[in-house]
Amino acid sequence: MTEDELIQAYLDALDATALRKLLLEASWRDPVLHEKLRLAATVAGSKGLSVLRKGVREATSTNGFVDWRESGNYARRLEDLAELLEQRIADGQVELVEVIEEAIALAEEALQSVDDSGGVVMPAILGLKKVHLAACNALQPDPVALAGRLHDFQMNGEWDTFHELLPDYAGALGEAGLQAYRLRVEEAWQALPQRGPADYRGEWSTSRFRVESAMEAIARHADDFDLLVAVRAKNLSSPSYFLTLARLFRARGRLDEALAWVEQGIAGFPDQRCDDLLDLAVELLLARGNKPEAERLAWLRFERSAGCEAFFRLMTVADALDRRAALRARALDLLWRSVAEDESRERVARRAMWEKPVRGEIVSIFLREGDADAMWEAFRGGEVAVGLWGAVAEARAKSDHEDAIALYKRLLPHVVESGSQGSQYALAFTIVKKIQALRAGHRQTGIFRDELAEMRLTWKRKRNFMKLLDAL
Repeated sequence: MTEDELIQAYLDALDATALRKLLLEASWRDPVLHEKLRLAATVAGSKGLSVLRKGVREATSTNGFVDWRESGNYARRLEDLAELLEQRIADGQVELVEVIEEAIALAEEALQSVDDSGGVVMPAILGLKKVHLAACNALQPDPVALAGRLHDFQMNGEWDTFHELLPDYAGALGEAGLQAYRLRVEEAWQALPQRGPADYRGEWSTSRFRVESAMEAIARHADDFDLLVAVRAKNLSSPSYFLTLARLFRARGRLDEALAWVEQGIAGFPDQRCDDLLDLAVELLLARGNKPEAERLAWLRFERSAGCEAFFRLMTVADALDRRAALRARALDLLWRSVAEDESRERVARRAMWEKPVRGEIVSIFLREGDADAMWEAFRGGEVAVGLWGAVAEARAKSDHEDAIALYKRLLPHVVESGSQGSQYALAFTIVKKIQALRAGHRQTGIFRDELAEMRLTWKRKRNFMKLLDAL
């Protein structure tokens, strides 16, 4: 029998009086339990709501700033309050709905004075909202008045507790409440100015976001596709908004209209990469059989972000067009010209430390294609980011182990020094073992012993690294 089972068996044998005594004694030692019992006792003897309101104010009060260490206790108070309020639904008092709303408002206000970095208080407030929804469904308050209060919470709430109202509150609102709610949201939405590409990266408006989100939820709840499009089309200040519209039409099989939105988005943001729009444009053009335009946009996408990943995205389209050889040659030509520019004296002098040499993109392409010889020639021709050296060495080892070992030795100091920051040398040790394996495979264990001795001498101060080398 476990300790919990033992305790359970003991409690089962106690009568109600003994259990009450234990519970009372526990509350003396546990402030959270004591507060829970005190709140329940305060409101238990009254069926009216005035005492309950007083309990709500006490439970949500912070009495000053609540730091992160105490935020959990405050969250549990809110959870206990939610449990208490939920129990009162059965009393059938419709006014309870507004009491719960008061609890949510007070908790949101109190959150200004709580360090909720642990993320425990906001879920407790959402728990109060869950009780509010249950009360609305059970007690059926006036739907029009409820619509007005929910709208005010949604548009003016500090913490977006009521950001999403539909479809959850549709049943409680009913036809009359939904109509009243929609009228208020539509009035605010119609007053919003049209936004287009010229407003890209303009000032963020929380109020506009709330109105647009509410209108979109109304459209989705009503299954009104035309309204949904109208809502989305009123704000075209980002490439992503055009993309959303295009995807809406694509999902309905209306490919021509989807493509029209994509093309408008690309044209509206000529200085932005718009990769997602270009991806969808190419997909739609291929589906329609417009191969020349698909190739044109696929190439535009590649030019805007020329590199290894963009190259293989281009090759996917090239295969669909049966144009792999031509587009591959054209793409590599562009990349080699970029390498020449990147390796010019002027460009090297201006290159920031975080910028990777362009040559590495071509090396990566040949690596993925499995062309080890072309990869090695490209690698030898100029500077390549250290991050690629390990993969290059591994590929080169299949044809020339000496070249691979030499490259591993060039890489090792970078990896050892990187590992020194946290005394973690696993990667450095892996490289040493790869050198050992290559030497052993060519019956050069004596050479490896000399190399290992040199490593020990070079990094003798790296004690954790030395411990790993002792295993060899």
